[in-house]
Amino acid sequence: MISFKDDNPVKENERVCKCISFLFPDCFKLSVCPKSRKLVVPLQCSLNMLEGDTGCSVWPSSLFLSELILSYPHIFSGKSCFEVGSGVGLVGICLAHVKASKVILSDGDLSTLANMKLNLEKNRLNTETNLPEPSIENQNVVKCIHLPWESASEKELQNFMPEIILGADVIYDPSCLPHLVKVLAILLNKKKSYIENREGSIPNSFPGDGKVNDAHDLDASSFHAQRINTSEVKGIINNAVDLVSRADPVAYIASVIRNADTFDRFLALADQADLRIKELTSTLRPFDLLPYMKSYDRSSIRLFTVT
Repeated sequence: MISFKDDNPVKENERVCKCISFLFPDCFKLSVCPKSRKLVVPLQCSLNMLEGDTGCSVWPSSLFLSELILSYPHIFSGKSCFEVGSGVGLVGICLAHVKASKVILSDGDLSTLANMKLNLEKNRLNTETNLPEPSIENQNVVKCIHLPWESASEKELQNFMPEIILGADVIYDPSCLPHLVKVLAILLNKKKSYIENREGSIPNSFPGDGKVNDAHDLDASSFHAQRINTSEVKGIINNAVDLVSRADPVAYIASVIRNADTFDRFLALADQADLRIKELTSTLRPFDLLPYMKSYDRSSIRLFTVT
């Protein structure tokens, strides 16, 4: 970890360059595993977790989603992926590594967006910023867009039509939740407009699930930590294969539930928007690719799908 400061004497924003090293176990035979069995991602970030509206720090849920992407690359490979609240860009870098067909990263803070673009360049990825939606054929190209949730329009969002939406620690501010839910509802609904859905359409289905928990069936106190063991790996991989076959868009949200009332508010808003939420915390666990990172508490993170 290398420390340095901004040249602007007024800001004096302290920055560090962190190298996140994902260490692949010997049993890991997938093509995403480098010959060195180590993927090193350099990131410029802040030591202040709240700087840049939470965007310039490495948050635990972004580490979790990154491990998930690298553990189950077949879920994301060849898919169009869109991240809301992309922060330092770690998730996007991992999506590019597993060869997602398109990677679009968004953030509502311009300073965070600039920092994210710098990190993509540090990892030898070309960037496009706020350009008209092109056909991205080069998998080393990542599109970065400025997207404040409160001002995002339905027309703007419908231009992207991603297959997979991702979000890490985006459920934190009650005042932002209505805007976040609106963004998710538009991105997930490829058949009808969000406005039409709110006026009385049939809720989105979740193909392939025998049992789906509606948002109002969940509450923050019902979630508990579960550790993966070797006997569960086969079942988890089967679950991952099932997820690949789904035709409808799906969002993967990783979050630490710091405030139960805030999380319950998110569930209520999602229910009103005809979104369905299912917890996969105990059924789709990533491999431990960061065994040296003792401050990273994986057990506190919950993984949800939203459809």
